[in-house]
Amino acid sequence: MKISKIEPQKRNKNRSSIYVDDEYKFSLSNELVMKYDLRAGYEITDEEINELFVAKEKDYIKERAFRILRYRDRSSLELKQRLVKIGFDEPMVNEVINGFITDKTLDDSRLVQEFVSDYTKVNPKGNRFVVHELRKKGIPPEIIEEAVKARDEKSIAEEFISRKLADLDLKNPKGIQKAWQRLAARGFSPEVIRELLNKYRYSNDH
Repeated sequence: MKISKIEPQKRNKNRSSIYVDDEYKFSLSNELVMKYDLRAGYEITDEEINELFVAKEKDYIKERAFRILRYRDRSSLELKQRLVKIGFDEPMVNEVINGFITDKTLDDSRLVQEFVSDYTKVNPKGNRFVVHELRKKGIPPEIIEEAVKARDEKSIAEEFISRKLADLDLKNPKGIQKAWQRLAARGFSPEVIRELLNKYRYSNDH
């Protein structure tokens, strides 16, 4: 079999149509055409065509992955689960994911830092919330533990109380109950909530 023509596609200039023995055979990204040094007159075997089909499928997986990541950063597990759910071959997905990890397209440690920063400064949440959400993302336990250790949950909760719960009377049982509920709903640990509310309850300046 011989490649008779390689023609850029009109609708997508990043892809080319490959003709073998004067018949359209398949399309490939221009990147793959260059990578495999394909050209008119090239003798091609069935084995090489199968290899190109695998490479083409991985290209599709990468394109879809980048579209998914365009909306928000995801952990390696989240991205893998999404791609497999779409219907892509899991071993191929694993290869693509491993490549993304190697070139730092995916970086779970970076994702954790950004996630913790968001829920510390922008939208304060407690350690219970952080741990629960990072577990759902498939982040390794040791990375989660390190991230939580670096947080001063007590200070985060104290700032939230001063900014968002200033209207509550924290010397009154009803005020304390409302504050407890709101802090617990944001994932702050019971020990931190108890310590802070006791502090406000028995202080003379609130």
